[in-house]
Amino acid sequence: MLDTLYSQLGAIVWLGVCAFALLKGDRPERMAGGALVIAWLATLAVHRDTNLTSVTIPVFLIDVALLALLIGLSWRSDRNWPVWAAAFQSIVVLVHVVTLVDLRIRAIAYLSAQTVGTYGVLICLAVGTFWAWQTREAIRPREDDLN
Repeated sequence: MLDTLYSQLGAIVWLGVCAFALLKGDRPERMAGGALVIAWLATLAVHRDTNLTSVTIPVFLIDVALLALLIGLSWRSDRNWPVWAAAFQSIVVLVHVVTLVDLRIRAIAYLSAQTVGTYGVLICLAVGTFWAWQTREAIRPREDDLN
């Protein structure tokens, strides 16, 4: 799956956003960043099929588990980015369901919807991490303020 330059650049972006979340985020961002890395590695481990229109059940289950985690984060957190991330992840899961129901979906439609959903989740995580980081930095006392 990492055999093209596009997929390698996507992997760098994916890991960069997740590393940013793990290093600079609060608990919800770190949980989501860690879950995204685990889901990405698990997908790489189970993805063996080269036919882009077929859905493998393990990849579907990984995406459903990630959706469940994002829904749980949006329910328990006071942040709004997990709601948007769960919405984008639901696009990914819905594309799996549509493909399971009707195998006539074109490969380009499948890949486009997967890409939009996946990068939507990453953008939500990056923005949420940036906001959490900036909020934490804004309320942290500075050395100049203590003197």
